[in-house]
Amino acid sequence: MGSFSTNTALGAKEKEGVSGGPFGEESVSSTVLDYRAVFESAPDGIVIVDDEGRIVEVNPCILTQFGYAAAELIGEPVEILVPESQRGAHKGHRTHFQADPASRPMGAGLDLVGRRKDGSGFPVEISLSPWKTNDGDFVIGVVRDQTERSQLRAFGQEALKAAEEERRRISRELHDDTAQRLAALLVHLRLVGMEEAGERRAALMEELREGLQEVAEGVRRIARGLRPPALEDAGVVAALQAHIRNLFENQTIRTSFDAGAVDQLLNEDGKLVLYRVVQEALSNVVRHSGATVVNVAIHAEGSAVVAVVEDDGHGFDGSRVGDGAGLGLLGMKERAASAGGSVLVESAPGGGTRVRLRIPQQPGEEMDG
Repeated sequence: MGSFSTNTALGAKEKEGVSGGPFGEESVSSTVLDYRAVFESAPDGIVIVDDEGRIVEVNPCILTQFGYAAAELIGEPVEILVPESQRGAHKGHRTHFQADPASRPMGAGLDLVGRRKDGSGFPVEISLSPWKTNDGDFVIGVVRDQTERSQLRAFGQEALKAAEEERRRISRELHDDTAQRLAALLVHLRLVGMEEAGERRAALMEELREGLQEVAEGVRRIARGLRPPALEDAGVVAALQAHIRNLFENQTIRTSFDAGAVDQLLNEDGKLVLYRVVQEALSNVVRHSGATVVNVAIHAEGSAVVAVVEDDGHGFDGSRVGDGAGLGLLGMKERAASAGGSVLVESAPGGGTRVRLRIPQQPGEEMDG
């Protein structure tokens, strides 16, 4: 295997187009530097492989994606980036590609997995481009991490399942409880119509009134599950304060709640996003954190409303949030994005977790104009 230099190879590639092209000899060096800058700063991983399947060059993004240093990859078979169970098949695919090289674009209908240095896998898309130079034949592979896209797809599927399950739950409650109560009340109503005025009729009317109250409470219970009425009745700060009180009433976790007057700074959608994200963050504290203390703070900062939920629990590897640390975190980010906001999750093993939500101020209609 001959030596390889990206600079010299890129220079050779550029010189191939010098004659009759826009580049003169004096501009080749700067053009090579331009190529190197693009190579180094590309948002996707780039790996260049020789005709023996060995890695001859990598860019910084590929090192970040796979967790290697450049010296650990240069000269190694490209299969080092492939799960062990797929390496044999990959060698066969590589041989077939070399026999009939042709560009393969991203998203070619293949479910591909990359293997990090620590042995973990992650979904990728890879484009391949053959490259003939004076130094030999090479293949340029561009690797795109699809972890977030895969999680978004999984989140979408889970959201659909959750929505369907919620419809079934509401349907069961309406059919098994509300509908049957209404049927019984219709019987009472007919009995009331058959009775003459007197104590018996008054008793039936009282039973009818109590039955209607129970049905109304059942409907309110279903409505509370869909959207907390306290958001409209008392505002998002009061609603969250009540939620925290109810959630931690039988918990040993100590809580603090510090909130400014932010209700007038958000429209209805913003209030709901604030409520749901804080609600999900607190639910994670109860279910997963092992915390003894959780602090919630909500304040206006500049042109935004910021909420922070911080606990002293056992935490997790914050760098691997995208590796399936839970669809709840992704759900919070998606909710925030729907209101033009963002969620930042900071955590470390043994160091607790900090969730920071930022929503641009969006005053409600009552303040517009």
